[in-house]
Amino acid sequence: MRMGPGLLVGVLIILFGLGIIINVVFHVNIPIGKILVGLFLIYIGLRIILGGWLPSHIGHWRSGDAVFNNRLYHGLPSDSNEYNAVFGKAMVDLRGIELKEKITRVKVTAVFGGSEVILDNNMPVRIKAEAVFGGVQLPENVAGGFGSASYQSQNFDENKNYLLIEASSVFGGIQIHY
Repeated sequence: MRMGPGLLVGVLIILFGLGIIINVVFHVNIPIGKILVGLFLIYIGLRIILGGWLPSHIGHWRSGDAVFNNRLYHGLPSDSNEYNAVFGKAMVDLRGIELKEKITRVKVTAVFGGSEVILDNNMPVRIKAEAVFGGVQLPENVAGGFGSASYQSQNFDENKNYLLIEASSVFGGIQIHY
């Protein structure tokens, strides 16, 4: 489900109505106007960052983007090796992918959302994780909360084909496991 202008206007009207009801019934003064302006600015910023307002031949939402929804992915996406969860959840199943290149690079990003990555036990893997106000749970209970962390599988050999996962979490969480 893509978040279009109709959905945004509907959500803003509902929030505005709820704010008025809360104010009248419970005498709680919530700055509805400021909150709605803030939500609208966040919406515009996300649309610009993710290419939602650019012409389709210049920018578009990639198949690996889970924005305001939950998505399940099997294997690598066709247009890029990136999975992004923005205000949503992405479950990425990388079992059974073929490592055709020396380094098969996959980027997983969670911004105000969550991602789960499932790996094959026999796949050589190196993981580089970065977290800012979020967390990355690596295999074998290696955790990265603030800053960076790394992990290498037991069968990792830098001279052979392997999977490189670059995981970034900002106000979100990523869990990577077998």
